[in-house]
Amino acid sequence: MPCVDVKKIKMSILELRNIYRDRLNLPNQECDYIYKVILEDLCYIDPIKIALDPNFIIPEDSEKLILDSLNRIFDNYPLDYIISKKNFYGYDFFVNEGVLIPRPETEELVKWILDNNKNLKGTKKVIDLCSGSGCIGIVISKENNNMDVTLSDVSDKALEVCNRNKINLNSNVKSIKLDLNSKLQHPKKYDLIVSNPPYLSTKEAHEIGKNVKYEPEIALFAPINKPLHFYEKIFEFASTNLNKNGEIYLEINPNFIEDFSQLLSRFNPNDVNFRDDFRGKKRLVKVLF
Repeated sequence: MPCVDVKKIKMSILELRNIYRDRLNLPNQECDYIYKVILEDLCYIDPIKIALDPNFIIPEDSEKLILDSLNRIFDNYPLDYIISKKNFYGYDFFVNEGVLIPRPETEELVKWILDNNKNLKGTKKVIDLCSGSGCIGIVISKENNNMDVTLSDVSDKALEVCNRNKINLNSNVKSIKLDLNSKLQHPKKYDLIVSNPPYLSTKEAHEIGKNVKYEPEIALFAPINKPLHFYEKIFEFASTNLNKNGEIYLEINPNFIEDFSQLLSRFNPNDVNFRDDFRGKKRLVKVLF
């Protein structure tokens, strides 16, 4: 499809809504949702005008934003990157191409941690490994004041996003650069480790959605032929940096459960508890040492 012609100006809010419906190969309800998000979050125009004032003329600069966004959406560019925002656990996180877009499965991991620490007395030191946008650690810190959370990532771009979200959401988390592949030993110990590390195998690249190609490969894929690489590194990190009776919460790849269990057995955990996500896939695990 050729790009939408942006030369025409003085279009109404309803005309532009109809262009979205015509151009996107999606149900009208989904087209309308996308259009309303663009109106509200990029153009600061109340979508209620579509119904109450359908002849409202969109300002020229906003029209260009709306049509440019349509072209990007047609190319499967993520809406969350266009508006630089993703809601996660009730909080609006800034996101860009430097970080993975938070998923609802990860919200379940966060809820599991929070539910298990409702009656926490005293402080629990937590490290969020491979933090990305910081969504896991920041939500934990916001929802439970007794959680002393450190965000960590190897990516400078991700840490910039973490720090931006820390400020935007008035969180007291700390952030550090940490490379799980480094042989340098990290000096601090923690009571709880949480991570949603890169876990897709390169063989799964063709199975992911077309919009995922815009997300950072470093946050998506494990090394070639080593789908459990980062889990091994996390357990190695835990062997020296997790306090006695510590906990690890992980998001895992459901396609490698048996391999994951074999890997885990090498580290002699005290208890392992798998949990299905809302799609019925075994994607979450809690490990006690």
